[in-house]
Amino acid sequence: MDIRDAAQSDLPAVAAIHVASWRVAYRGLLSDDYLAQPVADDLNGKWIGMDIPAEDILLVAIEDDTVSGFIYVKGGKHPAYIDNLHVDPARKRAGIGAALMSAAAKALIERGHESAYLTVITDNEGAVNFYRKMGGDFGPKQDELLYGEPVQTYPVHWADLSILAS
Repeated sequence: MDIRDAAQSDLPAVAAIHVASWRVAYRGLLSDDYLAQPVADDLNGKWIGMDIPAEDILLVAIEDDTVSGFIYVKGGKHPAYIDNLHVDPARKRAGIGAALMSAAAKALIERGHESAYLTVITDNEGAVNFYRKMGGDFGPKQDELLYGEPVQTYPVHWADLSILAS
């Protein structure tokens, strides 16, 4: 597996992985109506043709010349915000997510960041367990809207990115 900066040509694969990941991980957490077609419309609209701001980080994991996962970090904030981490559902539990988190942490440290955070849906047990294993500090539940869908999330914070980078 290689991890590299995403190119414009990777964005359709990023969108496809994002849609597939949500349809698996968020089944029963978001409405079936939303997961049918609107999720594809929303996420394709987000990624395809996106101009990635210079302060942001979009990394892709490549296996056999195919994108198998990605991480997107908004680096213009302090702490940095990990906006998305998704792996092709067929490749879950292969170490791709951990490798992407580590690579993003290293890139953030190189840019002068010391910490980062994200939010995770409270009932997404696989992701919650993954972020606990990655050493994240969990805050209290909060209510959010995710593309108009009400969800409860935990904020997860890493005060020291070197923990993720190692």
